[in-house]
Amino acid sequence: MEALDGKTIIVTGASSGFGEAIAVACAEAGANVSLVARRKELLEGVAEAARSKGGQALVCPADVSDDKQIHAALEKTRAAFGPIDVLVNNAGFNHTERSIAETSAEQWRELMDVNLTSAFVFTKAVLPEMIARGDGLIINLASRAGMFPSLNAGVGYSASKIGMEALNTVTNQEGNPHGVRACLFNPGAGNTPIIDRRPVKFSAAQKAKMIQSEDIAATVVFLASLPPRVHIDVLSMMPTKS
Repeated sequence: MEALDGKTIIVTGASSGFGEAIAVACAEAGANVSLVARRKELLEGVAEAARSKGGQALVCPADVSDDKQIHAALEKTRAAFGPIDVLVNNAGFNHTERSIAETSAEQWRELMDVNLTSAFVFTKAVLPEMIARGDGLIINLASRAGMFPSLNAGVGYSASKIGMEALNTVTNQEGNPHGVRACLFNPGAGNTPIIDRRPVKFSAAQKAKMIQSEDIAATVVFLASLPPRVHIDVLSMMPTKS
């Protein structure tokens, strides 16, 4: 019996990077995974990889900045797999422009919509069913930029990740009395496509020292495998060498 046998897990931002690795690892651990992102063709590839590991995978193309598309993806997931056991709010991106001076109001709103508001909309949609069931887990993939905001991470990105902390805290205040848990997962620099949007480029040797997607995926499987009596509310991860 695998660690996540029978669990339904929905992963946002599942088409690449951390999300792709999380989805495949959860499928390998026995979960039914629902894959949410904009690019259907990339999701199909992730679904194929997940199924090759023995799990079931559902492709749910959606722009997470659109509430209607979020709800459509949730309904498609419930119809295919039943109630959602684990929500992984992983969708996120960053702009190359990082300073207040260079960041436009439009870029700020776009970052908030994708990185933070989508997590709120997904959480708002699944929390009532989890509370009614007396069990459920929400994993909010944030960033150490939320702990230590900086110009390097950018004003909009840092603010969106600080917002994830507030969302996670209030989710626990509402959900914990009913057996529902939320974990704020704050990784440091990771070797994913988003790292290439930083103003300063990294060499292959530097990227090899960063957190890798498989490290994040293994941690998510660990969190999702814990018994309901165990609650890790905040988890911080950073590269050993920088």
